[in-house]
Amino acid sequence: MLGTVRCRAPLARSLRPFKHFYSSHSPIGNVKRSLTIADIKAKYVSGAPLSMITAYDYLTAQWVQDSNSDMLLVGDSMAMTSLGYTSTTELPFDEFKYHVQAVTRASGSSMVVVDMPFGSFEESYAHGVANAIRLLKLSPKVISLKVECGDYRRDRYTFGFIRELCERGIPVMSHIGLTPQRANSLGGFKVQGNQSAAEILSLYGTAVQLQKLGCWSTVIECVPHKVASFITQQLSIPTIGIGAGMGTSGQVLVVSDMLGLSSTSSDTDQSLLPRFVKQYDQLGPVAKAKLQQYNKEVQLKQFPLMEHSFKLKETVWNEFLDLIKKDN
Repeated sequence: MLGTVRCRAPLARSLRPFKHFYSSHSPIGNVKRSLTIADIKAKYVSGAPLSMITAYDYLTAQWVQDSNSDMLLVGDSMAMTSLGYTSTTELPFDEFKYHVQAVTRASGSSMVVVDMPFGSFEESYAHGVANAIRLLKLSPKVISLKVECGDYRRDRYTFGFIRELCERGIPVMSHIGLTPQRANSLGGFKVQGNQSAAEILSLYGTAVQLQKLGCWSTVIECVPHKVASFITQQLSIPTIGIGAGMGTSGQVLVVSDMLGLSSTSSDTDQSLLPRFVKQYDQLGPVAKAKLQQYNKEVQLKQFPLMEHSFKLKETVWNEFLDLIKKDN
């Protein structure tokens, strides 16, 4: 049973943000404190929109941290956007962990959420829990894991796995709608919840059950605005939308998409990007053009110039020449 549909009333005053207490284990000095789940929930309760950006290495992670995004997601989409794979299912777990470590070296207040990539938990609950712990132990900055989920009536395994994580106190952000790891079973990268009332009911039911399991948040991807807004209104946890309209609690985009970091035509042509992506700049073509300029200047001996070189005292140089003469 899904329970009675209700409109979300203002949450209890007991959910007001609490003061932070510090102990002998608290960071000292000028280390910038990362946001916590409590901070994110407090912002959600206040009604302020949440921001999340996906990054894959130290450089892009530091950009995200410097932007003061609420959350930074280390997504397995790096397989296609950064590592040259054709699907997220190809990404090796060890390679993914390497990038998680790089991302967490960036300093800032953005709370780090990490994907559970394909193959990291499907073998068995024990295997999945062990890999979840491995991800958390990579860095204390890894605060939560994200798990893609199917229909709650059929995907009993993933729901069981999420229960295993939540019962162990491991924070889980669920992911519903278009789930790239399951794209083949969904018939491709298509909008979800737009074909029938039964499909919408399934998405709603899935979101409700995930909240009951203990997920503290959920990502809603490629779902009609009305559907995502309705689900958000019925839940008492934050929703993060990607291609789900403005009615969710927050938004997430991939850094390489929004900045046009790829120099391929498919990524720089806005019409070929996913509908939900807003490209704030096209840095890929700029980078390519500047690298071509560098190559040309090297070939024409226009770089480096004397201004790019280091000077040497004439007395030291003459002393060196005298030493050479003596050796000869």
